Amino acid sequence: MEMQQVRYFVALCETLNFTRAAERCNVTQPALSRAIQQLEDEVGGLLFRRERNLTHITDLGALLRPRFQQVVDELSGVRVEASKFLCLSDASLKVGVMCTIGPRRFTGLLTDFNRRHRGIQHALVVRDDGAIHA
Repeated sequence: MEMQQVRYFVALCETLNFTRAAERCNVTQPALSRAIQQLEDEVGGLLFRRERNLTHITDLGALLRPRFQQVVDELSGVRVEASKFLCLSDASLKVGVMCTIGPRRFTGLLTDFNRRHRGIQHALVVRDDGAIHA
């Protein structure tokens, strides 16, 4: 089972039209049809009934739709989280400092860093045993 098949399935459920689903997924209609057929072969049953210009979701398709939708939603969430992390928005930073250096020397640095990178949360960790832990 491939992600594109799952995406095509969800688009077809929403449109109930192979041509419109293919347009939404930026693929040709025959490519979408083949992918749906391969998905049907993998799950072992028809997901859609095709009647001339009408497409209907089968009971099996209706059963699997929420699960496939969840997969698409989760993948979208992964992309958003990765983008935020790579753009340094909503990230976290821990800085470890030995007590012999003194954490006050870092307050100005961290204040300036916070001003320039608003979405990053930071923490300063000071250990008196000489070990730096995050």
